[in-house]
Amino acid sequence: MPKKTKILAIDYQHIQDCNSSRFQEAMAIYNEAFPSSERQSMVTVIERVKSGQSQLFVGIVKEQVVAMALLWDFKNSPFVLLDYLAVKNNCRGLEFGTQFFQFLAQMTIKNKQFLLLEAEHFQFGSNKEQRKKRIQFYIRNGAYLLSNVPYILPSLDGTASTEMVLMIAPKPPREILEKESIKDLIQRLYLEIYEKESNDPVLISLLDKIPEQIELTNTPLP
Repeated sequence: MPKKTKILAIDYQHIQDCNSSRFQEAMAIYNEAFPSSERQSMVTVIERVKSGQSQLFVGIVKEQVVAMALLWDFKNSPFVLLDYLAVKNNCRGLEFGTQFFQFLAQMTIKNKQFLLLEAEHFQFGSNKEQRKKRIQFYIRNGAYLLSNVPYILPSLDGTASTEMVLMIAPKPPREILEKESIKDLIQRLYLEIYEKESNDPVLISLLDKIPEQIELTNTPLP
């Protein structure tokens, strides 16, 4: 029989000191994991963490930061954006991502809120299989796909924008998924997270395309 790999427990820390070694370790993972078109500048990250707009959490194993996450709490909203989640490159495949995501989800649920996720659309790009695996990861961990809600991530480095999907964990009650609630959510993403104007043409186009009925699915992708 193949030998089972021991799953190592993670210690979690909320990092607020941007001069700390933990912060630097987290940012190394951040820069490694995300392309510049999807990555906020270091100045923006530091400003948001210092002001408390963003919350930085790290997962630590044997005194080493193995995972990082940035969360954005939309005020007066049931949603918390999982802005970024990444595991250190040489620590992938060890269940750290699963443990970390479940920790964040449980923390959000205790606050009677829901995690909002942005994931690259699996029907676009040259890395379709990688995108599918990422979405399947979230589905396995209790997330639901807003399958008929169009969404585009504005480019953060002035290059091309990215077709995305929105996901929510855990499954919310129907009233949270009403059309006006989702319109408000997408508008706040563009205005608060990406600092766009309310008359941004891409934002206006997305808002116009939101359907009356929001379809949720956690069916594995083909």
